[in-house]
Amino acid sequence: MAAIDTLVFDVDDTLYPVSSGFSEHRNGDVICNFMLAKLGFESADEAMKVRHEYFQRYHSSMKGLKVASDEGKTYKPFLEKDLADWFADECAFAKFLKPNPELAEILGSLRDEAGLRLVVFSNAPRRYALNCLEALGVRKFFPDDQVFGVEDVLPACKPEEAAFQKVLKAVGSSPERAVMFEDSMKNIRACS
Repeated sequence: MAAIDTLVFDVDDTLYPVSSGFSEHRNGDVICNFMLAKLGFESADEAMKVRHEYFQRYHSSMKGLKVASDEGKTYKPFLEKDLADWFADECAFAKFLKPNPELAEILGSLRDEAGLRLVVFSNAPRRYALNCLEALGVRKFFPDDQVFGVEDVLPACKPEEAAFQKVLKAVGSSPERAVMFEDSMKNIRACS
């Protein structure tokens, strides 16, 4: 058995608790307002019906909306950069996510004392993930080249094996030497 050298962390509902309300905020008003403003939907109900349908299939708003757009389900073309910017600029990070000194202490110990490489891999856009890390006060534990958003692995995304392989290859690790911290059982099964 190979020695573990890499810990890969999901962000949403993993580095912060579901009870923070942040995921509900992002997956509710923020994505709905994006679809109304950028994709031409006139009704919040219609927008969210499309979003839920495609999110259930792809587990990523970015990939789901890209496919929905390609299939003619949006009124205006979906651009990945638009969603990445919207999430990074419109989410109320400071309102829902607070610095977590206990998490920072644990991550510091894992990196500095255990010598483990710490990686973030999110199905959300990269700049959004970086903003989450900043709000939680743990950004310093994840170097730029060890933070991955969905746009870094497209056209794949979690839970597709190709997405995990791309991240592990980029950081010089392998499935045998990595542990994934994740809130989705589909993603955990896929990365093993």
